[in-house]
Amino acid sequence: MEKRKVVFLQSTLDDLEEIVLYIAKDSKESAMKIHDKVIETANRLETFPKLGILIPDKKMSESGFRMIVVNKYLLFYKVYPEKVDILRVLHGARDYPKLFSRITDKETGK
Repeated sequence: MEKRKVVFLQSTLDDLEEIVLYIAKDSKESAMKIHDKVIETANRLETFPKLGILIPDKKMSESGFRMIVVNKYLLFYKVYPEKVDILRVLHGARDYPKLFSRITDKETGK
């Protein structure tokens, strides 16, 4: 089975830091558990890049965005022939299509 390099974009690292700091206010142990779970899940994409689902938003799906649910969070990524870019980690209640609209507009030329 061919492996792809998993690349954590800075936006993902920033998201994860924000999540961990927020959770750590109540429980450092819970914060580290969610951190480790997100990293572990993302790293599984090295071997299983299509583990997640295409995003229900039509525009995002057409652009190849995928996601995996990790507890209350959504891990967004795109698969390329040699790598998997981990794009964002967001709380499931966020309006993710709106947050990604600039990215998909840029890719589609709209």
